Amino acid sequence: MDLRSVLDNSFSAAVGVDAVIYALAAIGLNLQFGYTGLLNFGQVGFAAVGAYGIAVSVTYFGWSLWVGLGVGLAASVVLALLLGLPTLRLRADYLAIV
Repeated sequence: MDLRSVLDNSFSAAVGVDAVIYALAAIGLNLQFGYTGLLNFGQVGFAAVGAYGIAVSVTYFGWSLWVGLGVGLAASVVLALLLGLPTLRLRADYLAIV
């Protein structure tokens, strides 16, 4: 084993980042479904809209990653407000339909 193999742990870093992302998603779903019993897949949809906003702004428009993160975050927030405000009073199965 040489020093380069000890310092080059990019695979471990990539797996660690993915593990943290999946753990945060699981914790969010556990809070929603585990404690309240409300089935909601909106979390996945908002993450997809944010990822799409980042991808389009960085690849198509050529903006920096930080601007793309802001665009993706803003797109997710706008969609969450548009869907969330009318559905505040829904419970149980009706929330899962929306």
